[in-house]
Amino acid sequence: MTRKLVSLAVTGVLAAAAGLAPMPAFAQGSPEIEALKAQLAALQTKIEALEKAQTETRKTVAETQATADKTADTVAQNKAALSFGGDLRYRNETFDVEHVDRNRNRDRIRARFNANFRVNDTITGQVGISTGSADPRSGNQTLTDQNSRKDFDLDRAYVTWAPNAKWKITAGKQPYSYTRTGSLFYDNDVNLEGLSANFTTGNFFAGAFYDWLGERALSFSAPTGTNTDSIMFGAQLGYRVPISDSMRLTLAGTYMDFDGVQGYNPFFGGSSFGNTTTTGVANGCSRTLTSGTTNTPCLASDFNIIEGSADLTASVGGRPLRFFVDYAQNMEAEVNVVAQDKLDTAYAVGVQYGAASANKGTWEFGLLYQQIEKDSLFGQLLDSDFGDGNTDTKGFVIRGGYTVARNWTLNATLFLNELANDVPQTNVVVFNDLTGDPYDTTTIPTIFDRDYKRLQLDLNFRF
Repeated sequence: MTRKLVSLAVTGVLAAAAGLAPMPAFAQGSPEIEALKAQLAALQTKIEALEKAQTETRKTVAETQATADKTADTVAQNKAALSFGGDLRYRNETFDVEHVDRNRNRDRIRARFNANFRVNDTITGQVGISTGSADPRSGNQTLTDQNSRKDFDLDRAYVTWAPNAKWKITAGKQPYSYTRTGSLFYDNDVNLEGLSANFTTGNFFAGAFYDWLGERALSFSAPTGTNTDSIMFGAQLGYRVPISDSMRLTLAGTYMDFDGVQGYNPFFGGSSFGNTTTTGVANGCSRTLTSGTTNTPCLASDFNIIEGSADLTASVGGRPLRFFVDYAQNMEAEVNVVAQDKLDTAYAVGVQYGAASANKGTWEFGLLYQQIEKDSLFGQLLDSDFGDGNTDTKGFVIRGGYTVARNWTLNATLFLNELANDVPQTNVVVFNDLTGDPYDTTTIPTIFDRDYKRLQLDLNFRF
């Protein structure tokens, strides 16, 4: 089209020149006409070259766009692809417990393997397996049973939808969705089962969650059964106060309402882990826990727990420094018949300096003191190491860590605890040191504040 327009323009110019010029001049100027024709031919050649270059440019642009589309598809596919990670821990553990004849020593391993996946830009998830069999509070596997094979079980299986930067909704078997301090009110190996929703804007954060503790189906063939489920509902509000560029204070308030637990037995392994139990319908147990003359223990208290925490982090000497305080109270604890009081309060204070991260040469040191009254916290979520994993305990925890090489950390933790602070352990059978008979035993009627020492030495490997 451009070439045609130029040709017409030049032709028009020549025609005008021919019409206006006198005949002799025109005849005499024929060399000029020939020169114009030559210029026109040269111009047409340039136009053809430009059109060819334009065609090549369009082809290159099309190819570039196709390559970009293909690259975008590849990136999207890579985002959706699986990534893997995990950790392996080898632990030596020693126990020194008052009134026990000989200290216990054992080696344990914990292996965890996680597959992380991305469905699209807003949906991600994780599926993980761990050693430790079905125990929800521990992935540890003791080295015993004549080199028997150790089991792996489903540890995590959840999907998270994050429609924007503020909201996140997670469903499945998942890590704690609420903010926690460095206290040992909860075991780090527990993965809750249910739904959670989290909201964050600026320094404010909030969340709501529920956890299935026990689902009970009513059977029509067994009309004495029950369909009362045990579920924990919870919510949290918090705010991160930016004190300075290197210091921040996190304040959080948490409420947990446990439904269908009082009068029932949502226990793992049949243990309440220190929470007060009772037996019999007359004492509040569900009649479904009675079979003939046998009464199954049930929880004596309901659990509606309020928790407040303050967590201060700062940078001192180029290393992180952390102070925290945690306080919890069970608003529905019943009076314990032995202590004649409501044992409903737990608190913890702690400090940690440094952080043994994945980088070689990093280290940390921490000190914690906490006290957990018998019905202050729900025993099934309690840390399984402090106080032998039970409530009605108090004491110190001293810990340290050093990263020997990238992703390889040495850790040591010493528990200096006391068991049975408010309600004594009763009829404890021990060896009688007053006689020479190795089979002679005696019974201690009651024991308060029983010394409990536990040392853990860990080799941790992350990959």
